[in-house]
Amino acid sequence: MSSFFKHLGMVAFALLPILSSAALQTGKVQVGKTTGAVTIIDASSQRKPLETGAVFQEGSLVETGINSTAELVFSNGASLVVTPNTLVQLRTFRQVPSAAIIDPYRQIDKDPSPSVTELEVPRGKIIGEVRKLNALSTFTVKTPAGLVRIRGTIFSIEYRVAPNGMGQITVDCVRGSVETTVYSSNTGPVSVDPGMQMSSTVPSAALVNALAQATNAAPGAPRPPAPTAETLAALSKPVKVIAYPIPAESLQELANILSAISTLPAEVAATIGAMAATAPSRNQIFAAGSDEPTKGFGTVISDRQPSDDVAKVGKKNAPNGPATTSNGGSTSLDETLKKLGENVDRSVEKQQVFSTNPGG
Repeated sequence: MSSFFKHLGMVAFALLPILSSAALQTGKVQVGKTTGAVTIIDASSQRKPLETGAVFQEGSLVETGINSTAELVFSNGASLVVTPNTLVQLRTFRQVPSAAIIDPYRQIDKDPSPSVTELEVPRGKIIGEVRKLNALSTFTVKTPAGLVRIRGTIFSIEYRVAPNGMGQITVDCVRGSVETTVYSSNTGPVSVDPGMQMSSTVPSAALVNALAQATNAAPGAPRPPAPTAETLAALSKPVKVIAYPIPAESLQELANILSAISTLPAEVAATIGAMAATAPSRNQIFAAGSDEPTKGFGTVISDRQPSDDVAKVGKKNAPNGPATTSNGGSTSLDETLKKLGENVDRSVEKQQVFSTNPGG
């Protein structure tokens, strides 16, 4: 009998690679409400209208036009509202199969199994609600200016480029836990507490490229327009990461959008609206048009002068840019997937050993 269990155990261990490869499956995203012109671009770069009820997976991009929105609900229970004039890519979405992954996904009340989610927002604004995550799960959002790590929370992330070429990242943590790293700053990860907003302004990739072309242009070759005095002034200032209470106007906007578009329970929008009623206004936080919050309203973390490093912003593996691998994913994402796979391997191994030798 012992030889039988020994043989069965060898078979089980031989099957571990198969079990492990099946352990992480590609997650799915269901499309909730949509308004206006919403487009999906699949992994083969094919464009088509995105309609309510559609389902897609990692590698796809969703683009909203002016006055257009889309609600996306993930098979780990998370959801996003994509606001007008926004582009968002689902770079990675993997999860361990679980009976708790039920359809429709809006019914999922917490992350049903370990999952890895990585979004990228080249431009625009998303509003998210992430259910309580599994201890092994990660949920990250990349923008050209910084990386945001999400735990169970309600949040918004926006990245826009101003006419002067400077890009601004704004992160709201309505509740839960959010951590932000601004690429061109040496401040390191910054925790954004519940009820707080974080913002930072850095040179956009287009501005960096224009400055590089102007600097490296051959004699007599056409040169791009010289930066304006406003742009030069912005570049001469140290990088700042600012944290302050979410302004009442921002909270009310979030409440209005969720009320009109999201299929979340109505009390979510109502609660945010109630928060707006007692929050300070933007004019109170930034008195007299200042770009820094009034004393007592926020924290300013100033970094070094960025002029020496401005050309490095956004380059692969540059000190001020996100580390990347040759396949376009982040190093941290690769490590997370590896760690998740190893944990699944150990779990499968323990289950197989126990099942083949129940008597110890």
